Amino acid sequence: MQDRGVVTRASLVDAVLDCLIDHGYAATTTIEVAKRAGVSRGAQLHHFPSKAELLAAAVGQLYERRMAEFRKAIAAVEPGADRLDAAIDLLWSMFEGPTFVAWAEVWLAARTDTDLRIEVVAMNRRCTEESQAIFDELFPPEAGVDPGFYEGARAFAYVVMDGIALQRLVPHDGQVAPEVILDTLKAIARTFMSPAPPTTSTKETP
Repeated sequence: MQDRGVVTRASLVDAVLDCLIDHGYAATTTIEVAKRAGVSRGAQLHHFPSKAELLAAAVGQLYERRMAEFRKAIAAVEPGADRLDAAIDLLWSMFEGPTFVAWAEVWLAARTDTDLRIEVVAMNRRCTEESQAIFDELFPPEAGVDPGFYEGARAFAYVVMDGIALQRLVPHDGQVAPEVILDTLKAIARTFMSPAPPTTSTKETP
């Protein structure tokens, strides 16, 4: 049987993430979180005396959820799938789920919250390192591709998907469908991440 304290902490962290997704950072108060978790205010204060500590724990849980989504997406890639298409679809799967909404709320709040920023930066570093390690193992650079450019191209893909996902938070008229942008990204990746063709000799004959 699980320790009651462990269950209470887990309930509070889940409530934080749900509240971030449903109402945003500003409305994610410790009182609202305790209410959603079904625990007393005293129990909440016992485990997390401040909102900063509560959010820090939620950031750690958010990291675990994002990596679980990443691993699930990896497992779903079929062996015979186009490698570049699969890689980009795989990355996008991390940005279109509800955990991105919670992440965006925490990330923006970290701009003015020094304590939260420390936790967010650390989580982002762990998530990036782990996802890149898995990505490199499954999708290593092609022979003949400059490793430095390959690294930059992958970072570019992350930035593009961040932008798409952020735009989707506030839908508006004239918004380009994510699939269109992703198809463009795939075309760019296919063009610039392929091995350079062998150079032909230009030596003049006597």
